[in-house]
Amino acid sequence: MYRSHRRQPTHLPSFSGGSKDAVTAILVLATASLLWESSVAEAAPRENSAPSDRVVELIEPNAPQGGWSFDNGREFPGAAGNLQLVTQEGAATLKLHGNFEKGGNYVQAARTALDLPIDALDFEVKLPAGVGKVTLRLIDGSGQCHQLNLRLENKGGWQKYSFPVAEYFASVAAGAPLDIVTGYQKWGGSDDGRWSQPLRDVVFLTGRDAMLDGSLLVRRITVTRQPPTTQVPTSLTLLDPDAFDSPWEYNNGDEFPGARGGIETSADTADVRSIALTADFSSGGRYVGMRRKTPTEHVTSLERLAFRAKTSDVESYSIRLVDETGQCHQRGGLSLEADGKWHEVVLDPQRIAGGEHWGGANDGTWHGALQLVELILNEKSADASPMRLELSEMRADTLVEAQESNDVWSATTDGTPGWEFAGDCRWSASDERRSTLSLNRSLNALREPAAAVGPKFPVRRGVWKANFTSRCELHSPDNSYHGSAALEVFDAAGSLLESLPIGSVVGKQDDVTSEATLALPTSAHSARFRLTLEKTYGSWEASNLALTRLAVQPPEPLVTDIRIASDARGNLFFPDESVAFQLTVNAARRLPRPAEVRYEVRNYLGDVVLRNEPATLDRQGRQYVASVQLDASNLQIGQFYELHVEASQGDASPATEFAGFAILPTAASKKFAADKIPFTIRNWDGRIGEYFHLADRLGLRTLGVWGGWDPKPPYAPHLPGVEICEKLGCKWITGTPAAEVERRGFEQITEESLRVGMTRFLEQYAARGLAMIALGNEPHGVGAKVRDNVRAYKIVYEAVKAFDPQIFVLGTSVEPNREYFENGYQNYLDAYDFHVYEHYTAVRQAMRDYRALMEEFHAVKPIHSTELGLNSQGQARLTVASELVKKCVAFFAEGGATVSWFTIMYPDDQGV
Repeated sequence: MYRSHRRQPTHLPSFSGGSKDAVTAILVLATASLLWESSVAEAAPRENSAPSDRVVELIEPNAPQGGWSFDNGREFPGAAGNLQLVTQEGAATLKLHGNFEKGGNYVQAARTALDLPIDALDFEVKLPAGVGKVTLRLIDGSGQCHQLNLRLENKGGWQKYSFPVAEYFASVAAGAPLDIVTGYQKWGGSDDGRWSQPLRDVVFLTGRDAMLDGSLLVRRITVTRQPPTTQVPTSLTLLDPDAFDSPWEYNNGDEFPGARGGIETSADTADVRSIALTADFSSGGRYVGMRRKTPTEHVTSLERLAFRAKTSDVESYSIRLVDETGQCHQRGGLSLEADGKWHEVVLDPQRIAGGEHWGGANDGTWHGALQLVELILNEKSADASPMRLELSEMRADTLVEAQESNDVWSATTDGTPGWEFAGDCRWSASDERRSTLSLNRSLNALREPAAAVGPKFPVRRGVWKANFTSRCELHSPDNSYHGSAALEVFDAAGSLLESLPIGSVVGKQDDVTSEATLALPTSAHSARFRLTLEKTYGSWEASNLALTRLAVQPPEPLVTDIRIASDARGNLFFPDESVAFQLTVNAARRLPRPAEVRYEVRNYLGDVVLRNEPATLDRQGRQYVASVQLDASNLQIGQFYELHVEASQGDASPATEFAGFAILPTAASKKFAADKIPFTIRNWDGRIGEYFHLADRLGLRTLGVWGGWDPKPPYAPHLPGVEICEKLGCKWITGTPAAEVERRGFEQITEESLRVGMTRFLEQYAARGLAMIALGNEPHGVGAKVRDNVRAYKIVYEAVKAFDPQIFVLGTSVEPNREYFENGYQNYLDAYDFHVYEHYTAVRQAMRDYRALMEEFHAVKPIHSTELGLNSQGQARLTVASELVKKCVAFFAEGGATVSWFTIMYPDDQGV
């Protein structure tokens, strides 16, 4: 089963049957809920330790309302309130007051037009006791609004919060959201749920769901800008013999008919593979070309275009380059040596620009990244047709923007233990702000070494930035008299792989920073700094010595995706089963050697519990595969784990993926009859076979199915999945075409089709495991719409009872709705049904409201819920699991009968 991470399924606990077991279910769920409550403090927001020069204050003490504006959520009329700038404990504070006694939904305080590339948002907030969230809207650079409910302690008082915006949305994209958001919605702009820099607007909201009349106070609101970025030289291979699909397209120049030609592949030698552009203008035409698009994400500029060319007849060619604005630059008459030998060609985009151009900026100047390249042959490229131009090793030398990661090694303020010194070298305090590494040598000691070698620290393949700051006064008649800093890189056996220069210092310098971008080799395992005085004497003080891994995203990803599969259904292994996975890496071209994947196992807290040696990948066409088996002796039965996998993409950041799994015994509920288990399930599509089997593996015994019948005579019934339910020994709940009446009225459904169709359905399927019939699903509308719906319920209900009075009928899943009671819908059901996707407290409130209506209309009956759930996009698995526990506890505590969590499977175009 392939993993699917858009919305993570959460497995339900299994319980044996009977009322005693329902009580056990409540106790177990309540215990889990209490454990979750105690963990809130552990998940408290972290401190932001960003450098002060990256922090921007968002409350301006001298501006009206601190530079913020008020709005009363005018699309929901009735709310009143205001925004004031006050002082609390010496800090400028926003006081957002809202009153919803006359309606409305929310009030807000907004700061707009910021245009800040954001890493984190920090603030201190104060809400009344009992309010456990603050709602935030962040508008990104695309205009997309991200609305987030951030978890707070509900005890009142000031709370400090740091929301790592960039990290959070990166975690969402990776399918493992940080456990800090309890609700997420999006709209507008790119509408893709991803963060697009920069931050445009920040909005704090408070609404009637939090308080009827009260204030939210916020102070010390700051934005931390994105970490510094570094321009890293990267070569993008444009003509790649290792690519599984060629991106090159042939252009026949058909606006001038008659030309013939094409693109051919060839192999000059075993080491030189090429493609050739052929052209024949003997029957007309003006030109032909070969072109390809190039990726521009993260690319800041094209430095040069280079390739090798070989031809025996082509003496000139033209080229088109399209820059990042969409401007096309064309140059013709570029010469070639027609001698049948390979020649190196290097093109500067700045020199190509300035000639013929159109589109985009249309200013004849080159801008940024390369979007498209096209090589053109025309009727003047050779003396006669046909002609042939071979090309190989084409590359675009670019600069890409790399962001500094949290993978940093730096010398501490008192140095770092493990340094070794030769000569007069030591760590010392140079001033109150920093400690420095001092290397000193006198003229008399010139023959003595002066060097400092640091301790080894772990590294891995990739691009890193090394830096240090220097003060020096050295004897330097020329640059060979200098101080040098280098990074020594070692493999796993401790053998030196290479020494990479970082920088050198000469003469007299004061607070000069040296930086170097270093590409560490594949087998890099550890590294250390070495600082040395070469030939010179004097003093050199080095500080701020650090090595930072750069997160470099390849312009053209090498790995398209990673698939993680197992033979265990839902990755739920039995205790006596081998915990083994099949890994498939889908690649755009051949992976660098050695082709391997790294993998580790993390628990639900994110702690690594198993780390293994890399697994070798075997190539099978365009896929690379490996099988890994985990040591189950270190894994606990019943605990949730994640298998995290990464595949190398050369010097770029690795491609990553993960899948959840667990070791679970056979569900205890399998020992009991299905009608003794108070948990049911339904799915987006009740016809998928895997859904039935996964539900059974989790111990769910009553399954939702998509039963029904044709709306026209003879009203033939259908029930996909009934055979699987019978095989598994499960009961089932089906809907009815009354749900179609809820959606479209009696346009295509007649009273006869409801009555006769229900009877024929029961004749064929009632004896094959029927547990309940659910009349409808989430109806909307008022007045005549409600009356039509109730008429449909009455017809179906009476048909069921005429067939067999013992068949249990659930009412439509509607909120406690007085209008339905006034129209008598309670007379045509054996139990009420409702759905809740909001906060768990809404479950209790809905059931209490139902009881009030039942008593008022003298129609007291059981309450079921065929769907409790959560709008879980952007929320951590722990948050979803915790909400499941809370909602189920609330449901049973209020006397509920059976409940279903929606759901264990979701539509996913990249999953099952």
